Amino acid sequence: VIQVTHRAGHYVVAGSPLARVWPADRAAKDGLGDRVNAAFVVGNQRTPGQDVEFAVQQLVEIAVRALSPGVNDPFTAIACIDRLSSALYCLAHREMPSAHRLDEQHRLRVVLQPLSFAGITDLALNQIRQHAGRSAAVTIRLLEALEVVASGICRDGDVEILQRHADMIARGARDSLPEENDRQAVNDRYDAVVDELRRTRRSVTPPGE
Repeated sequence: VIQVTHRAGHYVVAGSPLARVWPADRAAKDGLGDRVNAAFVVGNQRTPGQDVEFAVQQLVEIAVRALSPGVNDPFTAIACIDRLSSALYCLAHREMPSAHRLDEQHRLRVVLQPLSFAGITDLALNQIRQHAGRSAAVTIRLLEALEVVASGICRDGDVEILQRHADMIARGARDSLPEENDRQAVNDRYDAVVDELRRTRRSVTPPGE
């Protein structure tokens, strides 16, 4: 059994393990160690190939820079949120791959470090929410994005992930937005997200549960 300790895009310290093999004495037989090492491509910078997180982080970086006080460009940040919402909506429809790979006899052979919907959602939204600060427009767009993604959820657990992000966005707005009408607009959009998540939860939860 081979456990892969990194996935595409991870930073690898020279000399650190890329994988672990059980039983340990098999790593030295039949050139297995060399064959495992040959399965990895290591470079000095990240690339989009097989690295979904890299593309997400690039959009997040653009949005965060746009929200910096020196730039103050909420329109660019909103455009990035729109792109991220499209990606999350697509992921909401897709079955996330298992961490386990089996051989022809259905025996466990490889354990990977898989991506998760929760991890990608955190990556896409956390920093933008944290930097949105006093921008009502960006805050509202984040909630609108969650409402869109919520309509495409097909796994019950993902509903709770979006609910958690909606709650954090709403709490941040209450603390950061000085104008009462802006806070009310955020609350209205938050209520719309909650309603959509409630409908989605009913559709993805089997009757009787």
